[in-house]
Amino acid sequence: MSAKASRRERVTALTAKSGTKGQEVCLRLYIASTTPNSERAKANLERALQDFAAQPGYHVEIIDVLADARRAVTDNVIVTPTLVVLGPKRRLVMIGDLSDSGKLQGLLNSAANLS
Repeated sequence: MSAKASRRERVTALTAKSGTKGQEVCLRLYIASTTPNSERAKANLERALQDFAAQPGYHVEIIDVLADARRAVTDNVIVTPTLVVLGPKRRLVMIGDLSDSGKLQGLLNSAANLS
């Protein structure tokens, strides 16, 4: 297996929807393998995205920083779990296991305005 192929396997896309404005918002969740906080963050994000389904297009990536530390350094992520929302104009960040559903919904609502 080539290095490029194995690197692609470390980034897992959870979901993708087509955007209505032609620009997708990228949600990147940086985790540390299967640690309890990382597992909670993934579950909390998946739960929040079910409520967020009616919003404009987005793409979710799960990035394991233990498997791809260079990606975390390149993206300036020093703590896991971290959710980074990338839009064409801004970058939003939420650190932790995403258990504060109000803050997470606010972040996702803000992300809808980034596209």
